[in-house]
Amino acid sequence: MSSLQTAAPCMQKLDPLKRMNYTFGMLLGVDEFNQEQTYLLAKDRSQYRLAHGYGTICGLQVKIVTAPDLEVQVSQGVAISPRGEEIHVRQLMCARINDWLTNNESVLQEIFGVAPVSLSLCVVLCYRECPTDSVPVPGEPCRTQQDAMSPSHIADSFQMKLCLNSDQISSSPPLSPPLSLSEDICFRPSQTEEDAIDQFGKLLHRITVGPGTSSVTQSQLEEMVRELTAPGADSGIVSPSLTSPPAISTIYLSSADAPVFLRAAFLVWVTEVRPTLMAKAGACACTPPAEQCVLLAELNFSVSSTWQVAGTVSIDESRRPYLLETRVLQEWLLNQVGGGVGGGFGASSVVAAGRFTMLSVTEAVANGPTLNGLTATAGPSPRTFYLDWGGPAAYMSPDASSPPSTAYVVKGTAIGNDPVGLQVMDFAPQGILVQITGTSATGWTVEISEITGG
Repeated sequence: MSSLQTAAPCMQKLDPLKRMNYTFGMLLGVDEFNQEQTYLLAKDRSQYRLAHGYGTICGLQVKIVTAPDLEVQVSQGVAISPRGEEIHVRQLMCARINDWLTNNESVLQEIFGVAPVSLSLCVVLCYRECPTDSVPVPGEPCRTQQDAMSPSHIADSFQMKLCLNSDQISSSPPLSPPLSLSEDICFRPSQTEEDAIDQFGKLLHRITVGPGTSSVTQSQLEEMVRELTAPGADSGIVSPSLTSPPAISTIYLSSADAPVFLRAAFLVWVTEVRPTLMAKAGACACTPPAEQCVLLAELNFSVSSTWQVAGTVSIDESRRPYLLETRVLQEWLLNQVGGGVGGGFGASSVVAAGRFTMLSVTEAVANGPTLNGLTATAGPSPRTFYLDWGGPAAYMSPDASSPPSTAYVVKGTAIGNDPVGLQVMDFAPQGILVQITGTSATGWTVEISEITGG
């Protein structure tokens, strides 16, 4: 007596770095096709995630609608998940906040106590896969009709949900029983790398390039980048290191040092900081994390004693990650080109500013703080003054070199009851010579920008 038996597939571990090597006569089965898909999907997703980042790339606008019901609505659009998966939303999505509060009232009371309270939620978009299009498949004897059907396709889908705007729940007192969370309660996505990128951008924003001497060394700038992985770096609070300079608002790099220093800073980010951040996110170094959800917006509002929204709902998108297409970045870079004949790439930054009170037609004093120690000394005639300053971008007469490598833009307003004004007379070795016009002038405010390069 013989019986027909179907061998169960012996699935090998799928390897995203291994692709099929087809040869004539090879027997292909489920394992081989799954391996091929795994390899191609991993390549596509890692290119998004590792080379470009993640976040919203088109659409997905978040807004609050109050009629006929209070809803948060998200428009159609596309996003990239932290794992590099494309998330397509093809229709308008909405969620009724009051219904969500009612369904989760008991759990929210355990977390926040008795209402009224202030509440903050996150609108989150997650990647999901949905097996679909079931077809009959050969099977073993005595299997049910349901077991004899299997989905023939997997559709890329999504889940949009409201989550608590919190990394974790802290119960009080500490020894209280654990909270009985419902399936609807979740927490905002971890954005370890995204928050560090934000801080890295702020660090780069502090850098000004121009003539003179750099205010930091290369090793000090590298250490500032390394500190982005320190505890509290996402909040801008880091412990000072032995090699870092004192906290300053502006990091001045000389034109000669800037290319070398910045290259070194970017190298530290790529080789040291980013792998550490990705490991903190729960993945191996340089491997996308398991997180499949993207933050779209944070909603802040008050909740009444009946656990319903009281007042207005505000939308905060300041922590929302998003990606600009390369074409926009290209156009932005092209628009950094300086104008004029033979224009080139240049840099502009405010190097001095302050408010001054005139004690007489030949004497003026600063009225409050000044940027880079801006001073005003008597000029060659009444109501004229030389503006000079120090700091890493100290004043340098444009005529000190030929052709000039530095130019200044002076924005000033005289203070007085009758028509008064501030006029630039000359760029002298002693400073920028300005004249205050109008007999009622009692002082002035001024801001001076430096343009270099080009």
